[in-house]
Amino acid sequence: MTEQPYPIHYWEAPRSDEVGETIEQFLEQLEGPTWFYFPGKDNSRCRVVSTLLHGNEPSGLHALHHWILSNEVPATDLYCFLGSVAAAKQPPVFHHRMLPGKRDLNRCFRPPYNDEEGLVAADLLHRITSVQPEAVIDIHNTSGAGPSFAIGTELKPEHLIISSLFTERIIITDLNLGALMDYQEGGIPITTIECGGAHDPHAHALACEGFKRFALAPQLFADNQKIKAMDLYRHPIRVELIKGSELGFANGPIAGADLTLHQDVERYNFGLVNQGTNLGWLGPQGLASLVARDAQGYDHVQHFFAMEDECLLTRQDLKLFMITKNVEIALSDCLFYLVPIQEPEHFSKLDEVLT
Repeated sequence: MTEQPYPIHYWEAPRSDEVGETIEQFLEQLEGPTWFYFPGKDNSRCRVVSTLLHGNEPSGLHALHHWILSNEVPATDLYCFLGSVAAAKQPPVFHHRMLPGKRDLNRCFRPPYNDEEGLVAADLLHRITSVQPEAVIDIHNTSGAGPSFAIGTELKPEHLIISSLFTERIIITDLNLGALMDYQEGGIPITTIECGGAHDPHAHALACEGFKRFALAPQLFADNQKIKAMDLYRHPIRVELIKGSELGFANGPIAGADLTLHQDVERYNFGLVNQGTNLGWLGPQGLASLVARDAQGYDHVQHFFAMEDECLLTRQDLKLFMITKNVEIALSDCLFYLVPIQEPEHFSKLDEVLT
């Protein structure tokens, strides 16, 4: 590994015999955020993979480690970035989204870049724009248990084609949180891949398989019609607890909690949640403890939810995703996202959705 000026290290073309046999051993070799370079068969083009922006989401690290062990040569030059290495290393490993007192790295890809996480984000953006990749994928795990999906900020062929390398679901969002995928300067397509739960072996396998397809495809966008059937969801609403609220998970209301969600609430991830479904129990503040914001910042909580006998009920049929039982993440980030049900738009060819 070559030392670089703060904040990102550089490692060129590591071989299988240069990395540990396990991802824990591989992680231990890293000294901080690291930018990898793998020369490809075609040096006139390149692609970028970002992952581990959250230290508790290891599927992308599995994919990179698996790629190095394979000793395969990518179709084009390939750059890979590992972000929250220190958070991933903090015992217990792969437990901490970010270090205590630090910002969420995947909320730092917009100005100001005036702290440690901001400097890392700015450095990564500089590297991406300098190499002008055909596409960027940012591999994550969902905060809770649930199936895989992709997220893009625009309904463009590039996002749909890249997503189909990994999953059958894509969400087009107009929420801008400072995530890597929100960066739009230069027209480089950036797609987020949510592989599923952080402890799910199927999520790790999906990341490895999709990474390999992304790296080895001679042409990513040669034929816009070659795409597997996918479900499309648009314009999700972000549901949060107001700052200072107390949250719990149980089979009944927890005394003192502003919201108690059902112990098995994660089962609703990408399932149909019918009108009148009881998601849990509200405290003395009732619905005032919740906000359900759209991209313009308007609160729609009264439109989607009702309180009846202290129960939190859905007012209409909904699709929920990114539900997590990690209290720290639920409070610092959000409870979940939703889209109203209408059935998802289903398509198997790009011209079915882009026309």
